[in-house]
Amino acid sequence: MILKTSNRALLFIIFAVFSCSEKEDSQAVFTLSISEKKEFHLGQGGLTPEGNFLMFLDSSKTKGSIYNRIVHSLDSVFISKDSAWSKDGDFMEREGPFGVGTVFAYLGSPNYTVYVNSQQLYRQNNESKEVSRKFFQEYGVFGDLEYPAVSLITSAREFSALDRENHKAYFIYDFDNRIQALGYDIQKDSMFTLPVKLDSAKYFNTRLIVKVGNATLTGSDDPQLTVANGKLIVSYPTFSDILVYDFKSKNQDIFTPKSKSFPGSKVLPANYVKEVESTELIDQWMEDWRNQVRFSSITYLVDHNVYIRTVKGGNGLFLEVFDESFSKVDELNLSEVNKDLSNAYVVTKYGLLFRAKDQPVEEVMYYYNVNLSESK
Repeated sequence: MILKTSNRALLFIIFAVFSCSEKEDSQAVFTLSISEKKEFHLGQGGLTPEGNFLMFLDSSKTKGSIYNRIVHSLDSVFISKDSAWSKDGDFMEREGPFGVGTVFAYLGSPNYTVYVNSQQLYRQNNESKEVSRKFFQEYGVFGDLEYPAVSLITSAREFSALDRENHKAYFIYDFDNRIQALGYDIQKDSMFTLPVKLDSAKYFNTRLIVKVGNATLTGSDDPQLTVANGKLIVSYPTFSDILVYDFKSKNQDIFTPKSKSFPGSKVLPANYVKEVESTELIDQWMEDWRNQVRFSSITYLVDHNVYIRTVKGGNGLFLEVFDESFSKVDELNLSEVNKDLSNAYVVTKYGLLFRAKDQPVEEVMYYYNVNLSESK
């Protein structure tokens, strides 16, 4: 059943925020417009407001799909100016010619919907609904490794590393103290490596990974990928570097933005070791790790011709703004504006849809629309 809220006047709070970029005492380039709290009605199929969801919107940015982990279905989602709602989809089979197994991420093209977990890929024909499935070692880019695994960690609610024009997706492969960028051609069902020089040394030196018994625990710190304007953009959760790879020229650049509001990197615990006998130390380390700075993936905002990312660190949540050349032009303190904003969002027609931290009702996910406007 589709639920809609009653019409009511929008109350917008406009805040002028001074920039914390590298230029001291400069006026803010952008201001923030944040809506009143809105309601995302979740239907009857088991979706919860906890925020553990994946969404895929079409080019209109007003409708698409949302993956329901609870019942293993792909539900429809609709977004209006005043509210949003989902409509329950059909349960997906797990076995047989239409079967889809565990889903960590999903993405779409005109002909196929692709579901992915760390070791396997399911490619469903949008017309016939038949599914072909492969383990990653079957794609021939991992050498003799028997059980390769790709990284699907992302701070975005959508799979951001999808080139919608060329129908190619990109992943990170972590092996033998190296990280590698991989591409997947949806139409050809083929995989290839990219000549991107990721900073393996810096990444592994700022990565929390601990072995206890037969288990290995990590801080979920894998690089996050975004495709925009013919570029693959890499943001590392544990340090501020941004790597930009141009698909056409094959050139790459690295940018290291600074801030006075939060540090530029996480710091490993002073007593950190890579292997322990009990989880007591790990619990302390993980708590400290979660409280340190964390950089999200990059998003391109077409209307303003800028790139943005959220940063959780210091005493709050911040929004960094970069121009076309990836020079930092503004830094906005979201927590000063609204302390109820979580650190992840989806780009919609009506702004950045931020989930609210406070979620008191099971059938509704509360959210806010956040918009940028240029300061005058």
